[in-house]
Amino acid sequence: MRDLSQRAVGVNDAMMVTLATTSEFLAALQRARHIDLQAYALAPGPVEDALVAAARRGAEVSVTLAGAPFAPAGPAAANERALARLRGAGVRTAESAGAFHAKIARVDAALYLDDRNWSARGDTILRIPAQRASAVLTLSKRRALAAEAALLATARRGERVAIASESFGFASPLYSLLRTLATRGVVVRLCVARADVRPGGSEDRALARLAAAGVGVRLGDSSEKFALRGDRVWIGSANATYAAPGACDWGLQTRAAAICAQLHARFERTWAHASEYVNAR
Repeated sequence: MRDLSQRAVGVNDAMMVTLATTSEFLAALQRARHIDLQAYALAPGPVEDALVAAARRGAEVSVTLAGAPFAPAGPAAANERALARLRGAGVRTAESAGAFHAKIARVDAALYLDDRNWSARGDTILRIPAQRASAVLTLSKRRALAAEAALLATARRGERVAIASESFGFASPLYSLLRTLATRGVVVRLCVARADVRPGGSEDRALARLAAAGVGVRLGDSSEKFALRGDRVWIGSANATYAAPGACDWGLQTRAAAICAQLHARFERTWAHASEYVNAR
């Protein structure tokens, strides 16, 4: 897949970005002649089954998964199993070295982007014409997080912003930014996946300081990654954590009305079912 990491993200360009349902993505896989899919991890399910079926009917299929996942006990074993099955069906497979976390698929003339890992849970999947992707997309975690921060940075007193991230850390550019925004009088809500928070750990300490600064913090079950500000959103595969050199994640900004509406609705549902963060110390 072509390297898009050197291109800046453009809000206006991103009007070409559209929503695709999981069923629409699966339908595209079922009729595709050329598929190049990348993921951090690939669990058993309909996407893996569709890749196997596509290769067996003669489509050209390649799959790249993370070769050194951050939590090796689970994802590494899952990827080993998935790659073995895919190879058996004739899929070209590869394991990416380094901090590889993108979830992106080129299916014939379109790019599909997922902020999770191609699950069957009704993920938010975006679709971009492949020939226009370089205008709106970055595949660098550092650039992706910088674009997320840029969306929020100029928010003013009384404005409302919302951030969802599977995990959160001190080294993210969002950590100091969210403290600054809260101090400025911006209404900030942050929802983080509770499964990633360990009492007394680095993430727990970061969330405690944000809460003390006035950020509304809740722990939920979602692993999605996006930021909301009015009629603009940022969405990507990049968690609000440290961006290691060369780390691969996608991210973009858009004003596309359907995407904004869906993500606002998703956040409100997640927030309503999340629990208030309480520091254990």
